[in-house]
Amino acid sequence: MRSLCFRHLIRTLLLGLLVSFSLAWPALAADKHTKPKQNGVESEGMYSNYVDKGHSQFDKYLGDTSPLTEAELVPALLSAIDQLSKYPRPAVAPEIFRVPHERLEELACTRPCRVLATYQPGEGIFLNERLKPETNLFDRSVLLHELVHYVQELNHERGDSKPCERWYYREIEAYAIQKSFLVMVGSSYRVGFHTNKATCDAQDDQQASKSYHQ
Repeated sequence: MRSLCFRHLIRTLLLGLLVSFSLAWPALAADKHTKPKQNGVESEGMYSNYVDKGHSQFDKYLGDTSPLTEAELVPALLSAIDQLSKYPRPAVAPEIFRVPHERLEELACTRPCRVLATYQPGEGIFLNERLKPETNLFDRSVLLHELVHYVQELNHERGDSKPCERWYYREIEAYAIQKSFLVMVGSSYRVGFHTNKATCDAQDDQQASKSYHQ
């Protein structure tokens, strides 16, 4: 008799727990699907507020060889420089000129050379007319290289240095950013700056600071 009463008591308790859980389940389910908040802002989880899709968007956009107009390409490259370097995106883009190779040699070299582009402070960027940065990733990186020189000039990078020394370190930085860009867009091409600083020191400072080119 005592055993029967005990089993009845256990059954009653279990039934009560089951009913309580059934009543509470809708509230629990709703709470489970409620987004947690961080500083009062709804989020998907602990790190969701800090997901940065900037690089992946640039990878897809600038790494796509579908034609881009110059008006689309230059702002995108300036934004990429903003992400790949310490330089903020400038409000105004430089003027870009498409010129024959011979004109580039006149601007950037003292003798025949293999220059592809040059940035002339106060004038703009001069590109070999054969370059197709709108569709070619390496040519796109050449334009980016010269845009780096443009933002360096705007930010007076090493402005207190001797002209030749300023030119040397600006080239090192521009090639490093260009290399990072080529990696970012998935290009197999790589670039590097191999001029020894001693070579720069032996040059005439005025000539070395005349332009920045690749």
